[in-house]
Amino acid sequence: MGFKDKLNGFHQFLTNLKVVKLSWIGAIITWLSSVIIALLIGQLDPAGPSYDPAGFNPAINYISDLGNQDLTPMPIIINYGMMNTALLMVPPAFYMKKILIGDKSKKLRKILANLTEVCILIAMGGLFFTGVISEDVGEVWDKLFPIGYPWHDLVADFAFTFFMISGILVSSQFIIFPDILEEKIGITHSTRIRILFVINTWILTPIFFYFFYTVPYLWYTDNFWTYLPPWQWAPLWEWLLMSSLTAWLASASILIVKQINQELEK
Repeated sequence: MGFKDKLNGFHQFLTNLKVVKLSWIGAIITWLSSVIIALLIGQLDPAGPSYDPAGFNPAINYISDLGNQDLTPMPIIINYGMMNTALLMVPPAFYMKKILIGDKSKKLRKILANLTEVCILIAMGGLFFTGVISEDVGEVWDKLFPIGYPWHDLVADFAFTFFMISGILVSSQFIIFPDILEEKIGITHSTRIRILFVINTWILTPIFFYFFYTVPYLWYTDNFWTYLPPWQWAPLWEWLLMSSLTAWLASASILIVKQINQELEK
């Protein structure tokens, strides 16, 4: 068996309906559970030794702080959650392209579907390395391999940016090609789905993304509440951004798993 045959066989495995279904479900469960458990454990963290007043507070602590040994007793939970979620999302990324292209052969449709697949894979690559190059590891890398920009922030930026773009692309294709929802996935009230996706991916996510990357970063002082209004709490905007991205991922998983169940019943 040649390399090309092995590659085709591996692709067929990744797009196998049962593999894709389990991967979608596994990715959602892994991500949500890792965030929730990491948040709960973060509350066990005592005050200090850094700027942490006590416990974990999403208003003043970033998501990646859940992977910082100074701010939580078990940073491994969120870091492993990021890595495992990224790996589990590989089969859904390949299958998503198949759903978006459908049985049509229009050039624009193929281009958009392939672009969506690439963006999801880059986003998952960024998420994987966000877990690998945690805040603690990033501090070491910044000293050993200085590039003028924090390593941890760099890979996290890739995850956020391309995940946002992929959500916009998916929503756009739901509108441009109505048959994706109505025929391929079998949604009766597809207009409602399109509206919800557009509100989340076209409006909310870009707003959260903009504020997170433009507001002044929060300086952790004892009296910061007095001087900084809520819209300048950068960690809070990051949590809102993560929530909106998780919402489109979870929504897409529900739609695709529904379609897969229909295929398996045939």
